[in-house]
Amino acid sequence: MHDKTIFKICSVTTIIGLVGIIFLTGYVNPEQLKIEDIDKSKIDNQVEVHATIQSIHNTKSQTRIITIADDTTSINLVIFPTTINVIELNKGDRIIVVAKVTEYNGQLELILEDSSKIQHI
Repeated sequence: MHDKTIFKICSVTTIIGLVGIIFLTGYVNPEQLKIEDIDKSKIDNQVEVHATIQSIHNTKSQTRIITIADDTTSINLVIFPTTINVIELNKGDRIIVVAKVTEYNGQLELILEDSSKIQHI
């Protein structure tokens, strides 16, 4: 084949692939897990958790560390001050949260990166 023909085939294939990825991105949902099922294999992945707020702690830097629990165990949900417009949260609230799994000081935790990814049940 000629180089121009190969280039055209590659270009068309690339465009079709990119359009497909953009179209399908809206259909990819984070994995819904019980807290006990969150392990190191989930680090850097988004997960969805249904839980109850057990405690809320604000650090000096205004980072909120919220302990959430389901019927299996508990985990810390961290909300940095740069995450704006977070809904009002209180101890005992039932929430659904989509957050990124990370590890800090040997403990797994969830990081809320988008304030629209937390809601009351």
